[in-house]
Amino acid sequence: MATATRKVHAAHAVPEAASLEFRIYRDNGGRYNWEIVDDGGESLVHSSSFASRDDAVRAARHVYEGACSARFELDVPKERQTVAA
Repeated sequence: MATATRKVHAAHAVPEAASLEFRIYRDNGGRYNWEIVDDGGESLVHSSSFASRDDAVRAARHVYEGACSARFELDVPKERQTVAA
């Protein structure tokens, strides 16, 4: 007996990947940070501060190189959730 197959269409088209950029900057206190900005210049994420530019660059590169292997987890298990202070 043959069974009918059903085609499922996505409700929304998947947008193209945004063009992102890592930027290293020095804050008013003289410490260094990195941030990721989108193609419109909006900051999406920024780091904690580092004592040297080299330390900030190393941390940014670590995030950049590890991002491809990161799991995309939308539902965080309860034991891993944190409470904002």
